[in-house]
Amino acid sequence: MGFSLFAFSGVANFGGLARLVTSYLRCVGVGSLMLGLTGCVRPPPEGAIRVDYYLWGEGVMAEAERRLIADFESANPDIKVELTTVIGNYNEKMQALIVGGILPDVMSVDINAYYEWADRGILLDATEVMAAAEREEHLTFMPIVREELPYHGRYYCVPSAMCGVVPQLNVDVFERGHLPLPTEEEFTWDWVARNTTRLSRRAGNPHAPAEVVGSLPDMTTMLLTFGGQVFDDPYNPKRVLVNSPEAVAMGNFVRKIIGSRGLLSRADVTTSSNWGTEWDMYLHGQTAWFVMGVWATPRAWGEPSNVRWEVRPFPAGPTGKRVTVAGAQLTGGSARTKHPEEVKRFLRYLVSPRAIKIRVRTGAAMPIYRELLGKPEYMSANWPGSVKYFFETMEAGRSQLPVYGPGVGELRRIIDSRLSELAADPNVPVVDVLKVLEDEIYRWLDRQKQKGFYR
Repeated sequence: MGFSLFAFSGVANFGGLARLVTSYLRCVGVGSLMLGLTGCVRPPPEGAIRVDYYLWGEGVMAEAERRLIADFESANPDIKVELTTVIGNYNEKMQALIVGGILPDVMSVDINAYYEWADRGILLDATEVMAAAEREEHLTFMPIVREELPYHGRYYCVPSAMCGVVPQLNVDVFERGHLPLPTEEEFTWDWVARNTTRLSRRAGNPHAPAEVVGSLPDMTTMLLTFGGQVFDDPYNPKRVLVNSPEAVAMGNFVRKIIGSRGLLSRADVTTSSNWGTEWDMYLHGQTAWFVMGVWATPRAWGEPSNVRWEVRPFPAGPTGKRVTVAGAQLTGGSARTKHPEEVKRFLRYLVSPRAIKIRVRTGAAMPIYRELLGKPEYMSANWPGSVKYFFETMEAGRSQLPVYGPGVGELRRIIDSRLSELAADPNVPVVDVLKVLEDEIYRWLDRQKQKGFYR
């Protein structure tokens, strides 16, 4: 989807996102499969080829896409791009369109669906588009682009923006607690554990400045940060490695810190509260941080907030390792489009510095080229200087997925669900939970192999 996260990438429950997006004027006559899609379809100018573009979500990024389209059309009058915004469960709606054989020419692509769609031949091969962009712009894609997007050596989407998920600190909360913002070196999980009571009323301090410190990230991130691994090879997995001393240390830590009640557990975030509620708590100074990608920076969704915020890298684990799970905003073309050359021309524009400049000014996207990072014209006026920590997550090894291939979304849900039980039942030995998880991941891998993947 437009914000993959995990946007999305499974790092949070986006059921609450509807609270943060605005509804858009609907046009009639789009049919039952288009329920939840918004946008007006009008005939293209005489002689122009119409390219249909489906974008997940609304808000500032959709407005940016409209500006991008206008800019593209001014330079390409022979192409008319018709934007349709999709509200709700994007992947389910797109799956219905795939089954119905009526995919748009261009679409947002969720990283959790990307590899399956690429393998099934749904997406247009964009390898030459990516190669031409680097060659013609004399720029270099950031490592996360090179690590996450190739599938069997080919690109099937272009990156709108990519980065990892890190804490965005509420400066007012720290000031009310008379606690200096931690430096990069200080910000470890040990620091979090030592200062939870100082920041959180739920942890037992009635004079603390916030209700809770924040929430734990997804369990894949925690596992990687503590030095654990999921597979021997994330591109071609053979052995499952989750049952390890590093994972045991992570499990014990999670139990300890959730037991303090100062941090929201994954269950808290994904069931009883959800992402929208956590965002509201952050905006109103009830949490010390909000863990999310740059697409959810303060003011990014037009919130009338005066939040003063800074960014920090992900808290380091016991060995000093800092890892976060990759998030991406991807755009792909349909392999069934009747206008492949026009689609490729539009995709090529989307990875041009001209388009990137429009996107990053929203405050909800990052440059995808190394040479553009930190340049004032490719920065949002709303970003603090510490936004550089988002840049760092785009470097090699700083932002990862448990596997780069089909089924990654399901795998992350398995890991998150099973490891969330560590806090739910503290009487079960951590190693027993990890053994059950190991068996589940092997079953996941067997299912993927039966589908023809990871052979």
